[in-house]
Amino acid sequence: MVLSCVRCQSQPLTSTAHGTLSCPRCRGVYLPQARVAQFIEDPPESVQASPLEGEGIRCPSDHSIMTRARIDVPGGGVIYIDRCPSCRAVWFDAGEWSVLASAHLLEHLDEFWTSEWRNRQRRATEKAHYEERLKETFGGDLYARLLTLAHELREHPRRSQALAIIREESAR
Repeated sequence: MVLSCVRCQSQPLTSTAHGTLSCPRCRGVYLPQARVAQFIEDPPESVQASPLEGEGIRCPSDHSIMTRARIDVPGGGVIYIDRCPSCRAVWFDAGEWSVLASAHLLEHLDEFWTSEWRNRQRRATEKAHYEERLKETFGGDLYARLLTLAHELREHPRRSQALAIIREESAR
């Protein structure tokens, strides 16, 4: 049975030297669930990124609609990985495997589709936006000094008294 690319639709997937199936046009990689663990230990060579958009792609193997997981990559950037809910095969657009490997996220591959992972990602994004707003509000230097002071006061036995002094002095 010839499998077609989930992105290019009519482009047949070809076998690679690594035993995966790849699209020669968009360079995406189809990785059956049975091969995921092997490739985490012995990854394929990296390929250049070529971001592609689109939703509702179908698994080339059983034609189920693949589910998408958003992954916020440390250091900036977002990628989307697609997985078949029935056979659990994963589709990597060109360059996504390399991004996950360099960010040490491949060992979390199965977690990307869990509510816990999505909640952690959402909280991390909200925290980053909150900190960015505080930096804009107070300026980077003052914000850094406030964080240092807050850290010093966190376990101080007279924390409440110190905070009262700060309130009092800042109101003058």
